[in-house]
This record gives sequence, C-alpha cells and structure tokens, in this order.
Amino acid sequence: MRVLVTGASGFIGRNIVKELLSHGYKVVGLTRNPDFSVKGADIVVGDITKKETLFDAFTNIDGVFHNAALTIDWGKKKDFQNVNVQGTKNVLHLCQKNGIGRIVYTSSAGVYGFPNTSETITENSPISPLNSYHQSKLDGETILYLAEETIVSSIRPPLVIGPNSHATKLILSKIFSNDIKYIGSGEQLISIVHPMDVAQCLRLAFEKDHIGDIFNAVSFTCSIKDLFTKISERLNVTTPDKHVPYFIAYLSAIISELLTRPPELTKFRVKLLGTTRQISCDKARQNLGYIPRHDINSTVEDIVKSYKK
Repeated sequence: MRVLVTGASGFIGRNIVKELLSHGYKVVGLTRNPDFSVKGADIVVGDITKKETLFDAFTNIDGVFHNAALTIDWGKKKDFQNVNVQGTKNVLHLCQKNGIGRIVYTSSAGVYGFPNTSETITENSPISPLNSYHQSKLDGETILYLAEETIVSSIRPPLVIGPNSHATKLILSKIFSNDIKYIGSGEQLISIVHPMDVAQCLRLAFEKDHIGDIFNAVSFTCSIKDLFTKISERLNVTTPDKHVPYFIAYLSAIISELLTRPPELTKFRVKLLGTTRQISCDKARQNLGYIPRHDINSTVEDIVKSYKK
C-alpha cells in the first residue's frame, strides 16, 4: 500500500510517517522543506496552496493522509482560508484526478469550541468553532465530505502535546521563567493527545473505517495543575503557584489581540487553559480498536527527555 502524507515534516506529520513506515506502508511525504528526509520514505517538495507543485506527489498513490495546515491559534482569516481551505480543495482535486478514493484528514477538536462543562464531548456534540483556524478545519471537513466517490475519515485531536510541539515549548518557557499562572483554580480538566496517538488513530481509520466517519483521538484527561506540576517536578524547577482570575485573563487576551502582533496572549489559550473540556474517544476505541499508548506520565517523560537532548 503506497500512501501520501501531506505536511510530512510538521510536528504531527513526522509521527504519521513514522507510524505508517512501522506498519509496512510505502510512504510518500509531501513537504515544503527541501532539506527534510526520512529513511524509508520518498519525499516530494510541494505546497498544497500551489497546485502545480503537487502533481508528482499524487502519482501511484492508494490513499492520502491530509495533514498539512496552518495551525497557529491566531492569524488572518484569509491565511487560514488559503492554506486550510483552498489547500484542501487542491488536495481533493488531485485525488479525484488520479483516482484516489481514500482520504484521512487531520481535523481539530477545536471545532466543538469550549463550552466549559463537565459533560463529555463526543463526535455528536454541538459545533462551535472559536477562531479562524478552527473554522477553517471545519470547512476542510465539509469540502471533503461533499466529495463524490471519496471515502473520508476525519480525526479530531484536542491539544497535542509532545516533544518539540509549539504548545510544549510555550509551556516550558513559562515554567522555566517562573511566569506561568493558573487561570482560576487550575483544577479545570483538559483532554490531551500525544502525537503518536494521533498518528495511530489516523492509521486505524484508514484501515478500518469503510464508511467515512469522524473520530476524536485522545490520550488522557487531567487537570491543568496536575500537568504543570508533573512537568515542573520532573525538571526540578519551581512548581507553579500563581493564579489569575478567568475574567482578567480573558480581558488581557482581548487587549493583547488588539494591540500586539503576534499577541502575547490569545482568547483561545485562555479558554483552553481556563475552562473544563473533556473529550471522549470511545467511538474510536469501539469502531477502530484505538488504544492510547500514552498517559500523562509517559507524555511528560517524552517532553523532558527531548528537552534534555
């Protein structure tokens, strides 16, 4: 089976390539980075926003893992639309042109918004994208599911934390500078997924989802305080103990988004770290046989090992 991974050099993309190679797939990685290479994979340089650069990547392909995206938590709507929406249209067009009828799409649990409730979020929960990024991922889903003669599986990960992720780097920098604050009590619950578990869920969807469905991918759920405490203790640095009220943090984010470029604080980060959001992956467990390989302890250990290297 020969498959294409778009965004192969990205944080999640690298893990998808690794997961597929370890299960015997022949992998073609599409990337904008001409210096990127992976032993055992064929790498093609191309940009999903420039259709003319993609033709070689889609030749003799049995399925596509569409992972390439602009994934920042704040930015111009037109930039997200160009990469995440028009780029997805380009990928779909090349799939249809080359008779590729199978796509697995890396979406986002951000499409559910942040309802701040103890009620568990499932794939049937209401949709309420918070920002342009989450809206663009939902738009990408819509485009793909409207395609004829194409089976599309969509995986919705929540916060992805692992070695070298943007979120991890931000958390570590704040912890080391003793500048991290809990929004509210810090007891809010957050669902987190390790990038290798995202990759596993994507692969299982490709293998076992024959109708084209949507699945959440989660590794574990914990409190914000538990996550920050475990990271701090493992790094032998001061455990965070500062707090800021939610309304002050949210007001600060509004001001930051208005006055600074890029903003030092965003409404997304405040809602992510200041509200409770528990996401269920029971559907993936039951339908795909998905079993997370990582819990909070192994994820923190991966982060610390990577930092020390």
